[in-house]
Amino acid sequence: MHHIHIKPLLVFTIVILAASLSIGRQQSEAIGTIPDGAVTVQDSERPFLGDPQAPVVMVVFTDYQCAYCRKFFEERLPELSDDFVDSGQLRVVVRDLPLRRHKHARAAAAAAACAGQQNSYWPMHESLYARQATIPELEFSDLAAELDLDVERFDACMSDPAIQDNIDADVAAAKAARVAGTPAFLIGAPIDGRVAGTVFTGFQPLSVYQTEIREYLEPAEGS
Repeated sequence: MHHIHIKPLLVFTIVILAASLSIGRQQSEAIGTIPDGAVTVQDSERPFLGDPQAPVVMVVFTDYQCAYCRKFFEERLPELSDDFVDSGQLRVVVRDLPLRRHKHARAAAAAAACAGQQNSYWPMHESLYARQATIPELEFSDLAAELDLDVERFDACMSDPAIQDNIDADVAAAKAARVAGTPAFLIGAPIDGRVAGTVFTGFQPLSVYQTEIREYLEPAEGS
């Protein structure tokens, strides 16, 4: 598996929305207002890669039992990190969207969040995708032990209602953005505590992500 190299700054197939979304984007973002027709979600403190002040944000709605989600994180994200994240141009935020047909995705999302409480979100995230085929049989406590986590603390976290509340908030954010499948992406600009931009669903060619990110970089670089 291609491991994401996380630097100290760390902390989805439908057609891209109508071209009308792009009309006026440059002028609107330059003055800090949300463009007409843009899809927005609340910006969040969920796990992310990149500079917190990056001018472009990609919100990824993911499911640990979704094969194309795994492909995104293993194949696309490392390339996007090289092109945009490492240079401070892009922040990638991960939000959970466990689909109902995936019976173990919600527990896996909780496991990643609980590992995050011990500064090990990304190692758990990668381990879960690496073991995707066997997630139904996984003992998350054993995986926590493999990552040298405090297993007692991890187990207590897995029973914490606040973890489920955060997953519910991610699901609600996806619903508000009219996202129903995974992987799904909102690429846009951070404006007044929200991310406003374009939503698309499905594992895409690298050029699709690159083109959309660059469209939002242009007004930021011109401001």
